Amino acid sequence: MTDKKTSVKELWSGFTIAFITGGTAYGISVLLKTPIADPLIIALILGIMTRSFTDKYKSFTPGFTAAAVVLLPVGIIFYGASNLNFAKLIELDQSMIVLLMIIMIVYFATVLLLGKLLGQRKQITYLTASGSAVCGASAIAVTSPAVEAEPDDVSISLLSVTIAALFGFAIILPLFSALFNMNCERYCTLSGSVLQFTGLVKVATSFTPFLTRELPASDMLSIALSIKAVRYLGLLVVVPLFASMIKKRLHVPWFLWAFLGAGLLGTWMYVNKAAYFKTTLSPYLNIIHVTSWSVALAAIGLNADIKGLLSNNGAKALMMAFSGFLAATATFFIGSYIMHSF
Repeated sequence: MTDKKTSVKELWSGFTIAFITGGTAYGISVLLKTPIADPLIIALILGIMTRSFTDKYKSFTPGFTAAAVVLLPVGIIFYGASNLNFAKLIELDQSMIVLLMIIMIVYFATVLLLGKLLGQRKQITYLTASGSAVCGASAIAVTSPAVEAEPDDVSISLLSVTIAALFGFAIILPLFSALFNMNCERYCTLSGSVLQFTGLVKVATSFTPFLTRELPASDMLSIALSIKAVRYLGLLVVVPLFASMIKKRLHVPWFLWAFLGAGLLGTWMYVNKAAYFKTTLSPYLNIIHVTSWSVALAAIGLNADIKGLLSNNGAKALMMAFSGFLAATATFFIGSYIMHSF
């Protein structure tokens, strides 16, 4: 009886610690007031830091695990409602959709091929590929339960994708924009096509003040975010694909159906009640999904082993993330050149 009571107490204690850590991460992101401060990344780092400073939390591991197991699906459903928008397919030019599909295929092919050649863990490879090609931390959060990822797998892949994204955002893309004398509209298209995090897409042009601006800033941002929104749809393909590859049989996780249903509902509301959805409902859906995932990522960080981040798997994942980004960026320029040649 005593052991059972102690175990329940430790379970709730672990859950509470994860909730506080995730809530703190979300609060930090709100206070910083910049899209670059992704609460999921902050939550993961806070969790890892807390775990690395003390060994007291080992007995709370079941609570950390429970927090991730319970809140990841909750975040997935609300993420689908607020971000999975099928109407964006209609808003984009068909040639841009084709180019975007090619870029995503190159992203996946590069990361998967390197993962195979380097002997990387399958889970890390799949998470790095999803986070790179689709939508950063959000894609990793959606894919992780489908591929039965361990906390170390999530931590390694997310931090690798984040480092590659920040380097590309701050150095590679501005350098290319100057070399190719891009205007702001094309740069927004490039950002939406290859950058891993939506927050980086939102502020990309502020790091290139020398670009010529032919359209209002709001219009250019809308173009970039529409392109990024189409990339979210890739989760409907890669999640069941990677889940089936892990299980070696056809498998569609139950939460993917909920994700799809929430996305269809969100699309209907966007099309039929766009003003109400944008100003009233969408912000609340976003808060629920970000809060849920912040707590879940904090729990994953609390369960992660810092040694894993510094291991060979960490170095391999970083190489994979950088290579995928460079290959995708090159594909954008080659594809754009071909498109404008006809």
